[in-house]
Parts: sequence; C-alpha cells; structure tokens
Amino acid sequence: MFGGTFDPLHVGHLAIADQVLQRTAYEALWFVVTNVPPLRDPAAAPADARLQMVRAATAGHAGFSVVETEVHRGGVSYTADTMDRLHDEHPAVEFALLLGADVARSIPRWHRAADLLDRERFVIVNRTGHATLDDAELTRLGYALSRVTRLEVESPDISGSEIRRLVAAGEDISAMVPAAVADIIHRRGLYRAGAPVHNASG
Repeated sequence: MFGGTFDPLHVGHLAIADQVLQRTAYEALWFVVTNVPPLRDPAAAPADARLQMVRAATAGHAGFSVVETEVHRGGVSYTADTMDRLHDEHPAVEFALLLGADVARSIPRWHRAADLLDRERFVIVNRTGHATLDDAELTRLGYALSRVTRLEVESPDISGSEIRRLVAAGEDISAMVPAAVADIIHRRGLYRAGAPVHNASG
C-alpha cells in the first residue's frame, strides 16, 4: 500500500514502486490516493485530478493498482481507517504499508498510530542521498522489526513542490513526470500561477 497525495505522481514515486516489487515477495503494489491529508498542507490539485494522474501513470503495469476509496469517501484520509476497510474487504490479503524514511519517522503523530504499529507490516525505503532510518531508530519509534522490511532504493531527487513551482513558472517538467501525467497537468491547467489550492475532493 503506497499512500500519498501524489500532487502530482512523478518518476521518483514510480522508481520506488518498481524497486519494491522487484526486491520483495509482494505480488502487487496498490497506490492509495489521499483525499485530504491529515498532517500536511492541502493538496494543490483536486483529488479527482490526482486520481486521474495516478491512473494514467500506472495503466498497463501489471503489478500496479489504484485504490480510489479515500477520494470517493471524502473527508480527511487516515491510514488506520483505510487499513480497517481494506482488511475487512480483503481478509485473505497480507498487506504492508510502503513508507519513505521521512514519513516513517512521523508515525508517532499519526491517527491511531498504536493500532498500525501493533498489527501492520511495513516496507520502509531509504532513498539515496537522504538520512538513513536504521533498525535502532525504527525500534525507538515503535516498529516491530519482525514486521519491517527495510530497503535502500535509488530514486531521482524529485519533489512534488518542485514540479508545481516549475509548472507555475512555465518551465519544462517532461523529465520529472510520465508523459500521461504531464498531459493531464497541461489539459486541466493544474499548478499554474494563481490556481486555487484544494482541500476537498473537488
């Protein structure tokens, strides 16, 4: 389960997703598009546009699926609540939450963090050029190492905020996002200077 606002989804996200599938025993990677994020600024693009971009970027990849539950449900997206629903809907599936090291460090502030730490499996990725999250720190944060897979991954140093800045400035982002995502950004006029910030599904 790879959750995020994906504002927008970029080649760094896809590089991480590909490496996780290649280097773990998990059979699929599900992108969970957040509606309203609880611990960060509101998304710049509406949820339906972000969902459209993720669908377009992952189409044709046999190992990728898109979970639309949070966008359709509306409101703030809490990971623990999302996982409650997914466990109920897919009782035979063994899930794991895919987290970057920076996000993994924030888990003490998450809604129902104790429930997640007590029951979920985690795949935690350390990206090249970023501070490494080691087993000692994971233990201090409350993770059970028996349910954690830690990976070192190669990923372009790209951020959604940098992409949004470039779009607003009228600069090229073709090397940073899949062509299908760039097309949606252009057609829908996303991230242009003066475009409204969205904190709801549309």
